[in-house]
Amino acid sequence: MIQTGTAWYDVVNTPEWNLNAGIGDRSVRTPDIPFNPPFSQPPHVVLALAGVDSERTANLRVALEPHDIEPGEFSIKIKTWHDTALYGVGVAWIAYD
Repeated sequence: MIQTGTAWYDVVNTPEWNLNAGIGDRSVRTPDIPFNPPFSQPPHVVLALAGVDSERTANLRVALEPHDIEPGEFSIKIKTWHDTALYGVGVAWIAYD
C-alpha cells in the first residue's frame, strides 16, 4: 500500500512553534498525521520539502525527519539551527509498506 499527503506548518497554526526566534538548534514536532486506512505494520515514510517561509537576512537551514511512525499515524520533526528564522514549512510525504 502507498499513501501520500501534503501539509503546511507555521508560527500561527502549529502549537509550540519555536523556529522563528532564537539562536542554535531548535525543533518542533507536528501534530499526528493519520493513515487512512492504517497500515498493518509501521510503514516507511519519505519526506520532501514543499515550501518555506523564512527570514531573508539569514541562511536557510531546515531538516525534516519522520517521527513516531506507527501503523495508524506518524508525526514530523522540523528542525533548524544557528540564526535561521523559519515562519512556515510545507511538507510532502509518501508512506509505503
